[in-house]
Amino acid sequence: MILQINSNNYTLKEYMKEDIRKSLSKLDKFFSDDTQVNVTVTGRKNGYKVDTTVKARNNILKSEVEDRDLSAAVDSTVLKMERQLEKNKTKLSKRNNDSIRYDNINDTQDTDDVYNIVRNKSFELVPMTAQEACFQLELLEHSFFVFLNSDTNTINVVYKRDDGDYGLIDVRQIV
Repeated sequence: MILQINSNNYTLKEYMKEDIRKSLSKLDKFFSDDTQVNVTVTGRKNGYKVDTTVKARNNILKSEVEDRDLSAAVDSTVLKMERQLEKNKTKLSKRNNDSIRYDNINDTQDTDDVYNIVRNKSFELVPMTAQEACFQLELLEHSFFVFLNSDTNTINVVYKRDDGDYGLIDVRQIV
């Protein structure tokens, strides 16, 4: 596992980074040596937010935990990752992902979930700027809006964030 630790609005001391490495080493048994794990610790007024992203070939596992105690947040993110792996073991193994070691994942749940798609929509992508898309998002009162970015000629998604700002997703196809 290749571990990268970053911080926002907070300076992590070396001993804190070592504690994070030690806690996340529990995930070593699940991933191959070349699996990329990114951890971002964000300092908040009332504690810490630990955002962990694991890129295992064509799967991305993500865990986001907030807590007053940094160690508790890191431990919670490890438990959350383990639960995600256990819940989705069968689905992940069907995708032939050799970055994940399935023999270390417990079979605790039935993972033959069926995703019930209750509505299907189709629409034409209208070329517009990201600012125009945000305006459309507000007019429609939706949580996201898909559009063709006239500046980049790519499909983008704008969405309303919890903090009231907007996010932009630039869709790129992996070949």
